[in-house]
Amino acid sequence: MDIKIVKNRYLNAVLLLMLGSAIVHMVILFFWAIKEGSLYVLNYFNILDVDLFYPNIFDSFWGNVFSFVFAVIIYLIILKTNKTE
Repeated sequence: MDIKIVKNRYLNAVLLLMLGSAIVHMVILFFWAIKEGSLYVLNYFNILDVDLFYPNIFDSFWGNVFSFVFAVIIYLIILKTNKTE
C-alpha cells in the first residue's frame, strides 16, 4: 500500500488506521440506519458523541438538518484549504 498522508511512516500508519477505522465505522452506521429506519444514527454530532455533553439536543429533524449542513461546511473548508492535487 502506497498511501502517504505524512512523511513520518509511524504517524502515517496511525493516521491510516484511524481513517480505515472511520470508514468501517461509517459503513456500519449506514447499514444500521437502513435497518433501524432512522437517520439519527448518521447525525454528524451523534457520530462525534457531542450528545454526551448535550443529550438529545440534536435529536430532531432540524438537528439532523443542522448536522448535515455543518458536515458540508467542514467538507468545503477542508476542500478549500487543502492544496494537494
